[in-house]
Amino acid sequence: MTGGVQFAPGVGRRVVGLDLSLTCTGMSDGFQSAVTQTSPDDDVIEGRMDRIVCAAAAFCFGSDLVVIEGGAFSRGAQAAGAEQLSALRFMVRHRLWSFGIPFAMVTPTGLKAYTTGYGKATKQLMAEAVHARHGADFSDVKVKDGRYDLVDAYALAAMGYAHLGFPLPTEGPPGPLASLLAVKWPEPDQEGT
Repeated sequence: MTGGVQFAPGVGRRVVGLDLSLTCTGMSDGFQSAVTQTSPDDDVIEGRMDRIVCAAAAFCFGSDLVVIEGGAFSRGAQAAGAEQLSALRFMVRHRLWSFGIPFAMVTPTGLKAYTTGYGKATKQLMAEAVHARHGADFSDVKVKDGRYDLVDAYALAAMGYAHLGFPLPTEGPPGPLASLLAVKWPEPDQEGT
């Protein structure tokens, strides 16, 4: 244990991947995973966002780096809930900033390209690639309970570990370097290195 956070043997760092959503947010550090679900019937949007921000902040506390999936701008700013989801991302980023936890944003296309080699991969292909490369199997999680949110969060964490030079154990070749280089990573002094 280091600062209340458990590290896997040989890793020495903790990276968290966040797949933020207004209905099902996936969180993973490559060794533990969790989801936070909300529904429009639960509360007003501000209450739902507060629950998600608090859950994400608690999961990320003590991390060396958080990797967040950015917006899918190809869907357009007018997509239902786009403004609220954008606000949620900024609320989480602000909370991480207030804790002094560095973060990076990864585009959905960049995440898919890194994980599968194809920037337009389906959710199923993402799950298969995470399982084939890292042995992480989320097939026992129902889709409605966040299967694909956990897959994306795990893949985001894997990108962060690779960036820091502590790649998660793999069964196959690492993800394309170009996908890692395309991310605007925090400065090394902000990553606790």
